[in-house]
Amino acid sequence: MIPLRVAAVALLCPVLFATTGCALLGEAVGTFSFSMSSESMLPTVEKGARLTVRRAVGGYVPRPGDVVVFTPADWTGITPDAGHVSRVIGVPGSTVVCCDSQGRLEVNGKALDEPYLALPPASHVPFSVLVPAGRLWMMSDNRHVALDSRAHRGDPGEGTVAVSDVDGQVSLPVR
Repeated sequence: MIPLRVAAVALLCPVLFATTGCALLGEAVGTFSFSMSSESMLPTVEKGARLTVRRAVGGYVPRPGDVVVFTPADWTGITPDAGHVSRVIGVPGSTVVCCDSQGRLEVNGKALDEPYLALPPASHVPFSVLVPAGRLWMMSDNRHVALDSRAHRGDPGEGTVAVSDVDGQVSLPVR
């Protein structure tokens, strides 16, 4: 008869190896997992969803619409080193304004089509921002609850996030 501890270890080893092996493989190909801890990206990403994120390395250039994980060094009142998930709205040199007569964001004078929003309008908080070089303007899809760039306008960087603070781009499926 096999002692209970030996049997338990024998049963758990394949599970532990598979989990560790998958994590190591992810690191080797430049991805990591991230758990969505809030409702800020509803309906695109559900609270509790496990996301696969492509690590931002080697000249990653964010594009408008990218959903990214970032750790904003300049934002105050947040947990240090905690990752956040939002959508890139403004890239360096762009002007983001809220809102036009239909409640839509304007980027560089053009209305932004945002079918992923939880509820219109694009923002209840009016703003106009010229995104500085090396910075991004971030907004989440559930704008009525999200604490994104708009909530950090009084912080250093005036709510923008350094491109270097982007940890990675979320892989689909997200809307």
